[in-house]
Amino acid sequence: MTNDSLLQTLKEIDGHLLTAINFNGPDAYGLFWSLYTDRLTWLPLAVVVFFYMLRKGGWRNALLLCMSIAIMFMLSDFVVASIIKPLVARLRPSHDPAIMESLSYFRGYRGGQFGFPSNHSSNGFAAATFILLLFRQRVVTVCAFLWAIGSCYSRLYLGVHFPSDILIGALLGIASALLAYQIYKKSYRCLGQHCAMPPFETISEGREPWGIAAMFLLTIMALAACAVIYAS
Repeated sequence: MTNDSLLQTLKEIDGHLLTAINFNGPDAYGLFWSLYTDRLTWLPLAVVVFFYMLRKGGWRNALLLCMSIAIMFMLSDFVVASIIKPLVARLRPSHDPAIMESLSYFRGYRGGQFGFPSNHSSNGFAAATFILLLFRQRVVTVCAFLWAIGSCYSRLYLGVHFPSDILIGALLGIASALLAYQIYKKSYRCLGQHCAMPPFETISEGREPWGIAAMFLLTIMALAACAVIYAS
């Protein structure tokens, strides 16, 4: 099989997977995922997560965490949106003449012109991976990755990304988080040699931060209630 034919086969698989996920569902279902994909929806959860991140280690730890998170999102969001997307210039399925007429769009939403890779999947998996590395708590990790997976699904259901956009975005997000965490860990240990800071290994110790899980579940329930109310 030649490279061109292999590429064409992969594109066809990509399109078939998307059309299997994207469908014209009930209005409440579409509204739920439309609200889910909005980043402002998750601001309360982000505040709670950030609070738990900063509660140990003092102001120096808070400064290092903020720096590391800023680096992570610069890689997972700014680099993806401002460099990779325009460089690759792959049309979103909602703008691709080969498939756009085969898809359903919730209330006409089609997103921007280019979609490779997905910022939502990159940012979502970056955040989930960083949370996994930082907290190392089962419940929080499950909530973080469920949120990231839900964000990815919402983009497919709304018809604004191909599955490969999501996959590559997720891999870039994971890589961004791994790099940012290493920067955070090395910076913390380096600073800790000169300042009175708790050992790095103790930062993630403590009881399960149930507030994060509670806020995640409350947000999901609020989204479901809003979707049902406003769709009726």
